[in-house]
Amino acid sequence: MSLLKAGILGASGYGGSELLRRLGKHEGVVLSGFASRQFLGKPLREAWPQLSGSHHGEMLFQSDTEVIEVADVVFFATPHGATAPLVAQARAAGKLAVDLSADYRLEQDPYRHWYGQAHPHPELLAEARYGLPELHRHELKDAQLIASPGCNATAATLALAPLAATGQLGEATSVTIATGISGAGRSPKQPLHFPEAMDSVVPYSTGGTHRHIGEVEANLGRVAAQTDAADLSSARQLRTHGEQKQPRLTFTPMRVPMVRGILAVATTRPASGEADSASLLELYRQFYEGDRLIHVQDTAPETKSVSGTDRAIVSVEADPRTGMIIAYCALDNLGKGAAGQAVQAFNIAAGFPETTALELEGRWP
Repeated sequence: MSLLKAGILGASGYGGSELLRRLGKHEGVVLSGFASRQFLGKPLREAWPQLSGSHHGEMLFQSDTEVIEVADVVFFATPHGATAPLVAQARAAGKLAVDLSADYRLEQDPYRHWYGQAHPHPELLAEARYGLPELHRHELKDAQLIASPGCNATAATLALAPLAATGQLGEATSVTIATGISGAGRSPKQPLHFPEAMDSVVPYSTGGTHRHIGEVEANLGRVAAQTDAADLSSARQLRTHGEQKQPRLTFTPMRVPMVRGILAVATTRPASGEADSASLLELYRQFYEGDRLIHVQDTAPETKSVSGTDRAIVSVEADPRTGMIIAYCALDNLGKGAAGQAVQAFNIAAGFPETTALELEGRWP
C-alpha cells in the first residue's frame, strides 16, 4: 500500500499538535502539509518548540487551500462553523475528511439549536459518519467524511452506553464532567490565565447549555433505539443517521486545574429492577469485549492513568441504599477525546490496523 499524504488544518492548536505526534509515526502516512493562519509562512517549531531540530519543525505553515490540494486525507482541527466550508472544499476535491470540530456531528435542527446558526453545508450531513469506533466501527469502513466526537461527549457516552443498550437509563440521568484546561483550546482567555485558573474548580456552560448535551443524547438515543435486546452486539453497529430514542440528561462540566484529562461521573436510577455492582461490571466487560482502547476495571478510574494515551478506562457500580447506578469514564481529552480517536477512526476508514500510531500506554508520574 502506498503512503497516504495527510494534511492538518488548524495545526497550531493543541489538537493539531497531537495529530502531528501520532501521524508523524504512522506507517501508512506521510505528513504533507500544515495550515495555520496565525503562523502562516513560519516554521512549525515557532508554534511547537518540541519540534526544534526535527524534520517537521522546519516545515512551513501553509494556507488551508495549499494543504488540501496536495493531501489525500485532511484532518480538520479548526473551529466549528469555519470548518464546514473547508470540509466541503476537501470533499469536492475527493479528499477523505476527518473533522475534529462539531460541524458534522449533529443533524440540521440539533445543530441549529446547540450552535445557534444554520448548518453551512447541510448537503454533506448524510455523508458524515460519527467517529466513535466502539459504536460505529462497521460504518466507518470506507467512510469519506468522519465526524470525530467531542471529548466530553466521548467520556459521557462510553460511561452510559451499556446502560442505554439494556434499558437501564432512568428518566433522571446526570453527568458531571471534570476536565483539564487544555480542553478550552490554546487561545489566550482571562479565565485560563495561570493565577485565575490554578487552585480553582469552575463549573461552566451550566443549566443545560453545554453544546455536547445534544451529541450525548443523540448517541445514547441511537444505542437505545438500534439495540436488539436479544443481541447486545447490535449496540456496537449503530447507524449515524438511524433511528433515535431521545433521552434527556443533566450535564455539568467543571474546569479543574490540570492540563489534560477528563473524568465523567454519571448517575441514573433504572425504572425497574435492582442492579448490583458485580452484574453491572459483567455487562460492561461484555459490552466492550474486544475493544483494545477500552479497559473496564472494578474501581473508579483516575485521569492520571490515561494521561497521554488514546485509551479510556470505564467502571460502574450500584448504590444499593438509593437504587442509583454510578458509571465512570476517564480519558485524555487530547487523546481518546480528540486526536487519538480521530486517527483511530481514520485507520478503520483507510484499512489500517485500528491502533496504528496510537498511544496505548501512559506516563507515570
